Amino acid sequence: MDDTEQIERLYTPWEVADYLGIERQTVTKYARLLEQNGYNFLKDEKGNRNYTDSNIMMFKELIKQRNRPGIALETAAKSIVAIYESKSVFPTDTLIPSDITRLEQATADRLDQQDKTMEKQSELIRVLLERLDEKSKYEEERDKRFNERLDKIVAEVSASVIKQLDQKENQLLLTAKEEVEITKKEVASAKEEIEAIKAEKKASSLDFSESEEEALTRSFSMP
Repeated sequence: MDDTEQIERLYTPWEVADYLGIERQTVTKYARLLEQNGYNFLKDEKGNRNYTDSNIMMFKELIKQRNRPGIALETAAKSIVAIYESKSVFPTDTLIPSDITRLEQATADRLDQQDKTMEKQSELIRVLLERLDEKSKYEEERDKRFNERLDKIVAEVSASVIKQLDQKENQLLLTAKEEVEITKKEVASAKEEIEAIKAEKKASSLDFSESEEEALTRSFSMP
């Protein structure tokens, strides 16, 4: 028999679940999700789904993508259906091992491309974060220099004001001392004048007494 005439084996939901190590209900859930995104499974006369090797591969890829961080199950299902449709794989196709290998490679390539895209996005985010960090450091350094300059200006102004106040205070003290000295001199001069006046008055009083005594003496000595 020619390889192109080999038809894929059909599996029941229980066989698929056992092969993938998941619950049967999960197989049904994944099948419905793929159908919602446009994929059609083989069904028997009662409407029950029959699964092929390629379907099992689809489930494996769905589980693999589901476990990737940041990948939603709906997004993974849509991506897998798109990959299989782009390769013209339908449930009615007859697949041989080489076809499955090509599909696996196509899926792997698609996932690798997604990984590369995510790596580029991560690198871009890293660069942006580094730039933001550098900008933050620059702003911190700028603010630090500004505050240091401001503190220096405040210190210089404060020192100048204190110096001016000290100079003014010293000038006031000097002026006060000079005024005290002048006052002392004026007081001393006044005291001297008072003493001179007192001495003058005392001398005048003595002269007057002597004149009276002489006058009395002459009056008594007259015949």
